[in-house]
Amino acid sequence: MIPLSPSMLANQPSVASAAVLARRLFAMWKSKSADEIMSKRASLPAVCELKKAPGCSPVDVENMLRNTSCSSSSHFAYRPISKIAPLAFAWSSNADCAKQLLTDVVPKDRLPIMSRSLHSTRQIQVPMVTLIDHIDDNVCGHPGLIHGGMTTTIANSSLSLLAALNAPKDARIVPLSLNMDYRKPIPTNDFVKIHAWLYQINGDKMKTAIHFYSLKNEMLVEAVSDIAVYPLSAVD
Repeated sequence: MIPLSPSMLANQPSVASAAVLARRLFAMWKSKSADEIMSKRASLPAVCELKKAPGCSPVDVENMLRNTSCSSSSHFAYRPISKIAPLAFAWSSNADCAKQLLTDVVPKDRLPIMSRSLHSTRQIQVPMVTLIDHIDDNVCGHPGLIHGGMTTTIANSSLSLLAALNAPKDARIVPLSLNMDYRKPIPTNDFVKIHAWLYQINGDKMKTAIHFYSLKNEMLVEAVSDIAVYPLSAVD
């Protein structure tokens, strides 16, 4: 048997680091391609239900972000974070948006707003958006679970998209606050359903809320956010 010196032992990978490497290699092997993700997403019951729901229509997220000054679009535009853009749906002002939520956990004054004047000349067009998003393995905090900061990025981007759909094209979307309540860990390499909605408007300030659900309709995260909608001239 060849004796091992302390210096030789020091150069050997630890059991812990070897385990981390093994987990990463397994995640890479398990990771799905963009085509596989899109194919699986298209067959999800949640997607089929959204396509058939009255007052609910698809939104071209990438085209939307190319034509808006939305300042929180990194999750949708940054390919290493998400292999594919989320599938997004906009709800019309006459749709029953509250029916989509677990209303027993939403205060009455925080339910989705109905059509109401934002300014004297404009009506709310989209009180709520719903997204089906795939959480990739490369955003782990702990193995197999999304990092909390990435959850915040997705929430901020989804709410800014909602605000952009209700703002003039020449407006700047400025998130002012975001308060997160993490209910359950979100697994990676899986889909989440996200509802983001408006519940109050005061002048150029929008009060918004968001829920993350598993595909089994379990509440994972909820949050509230204040968002300002300013003319570009006000922030340049």
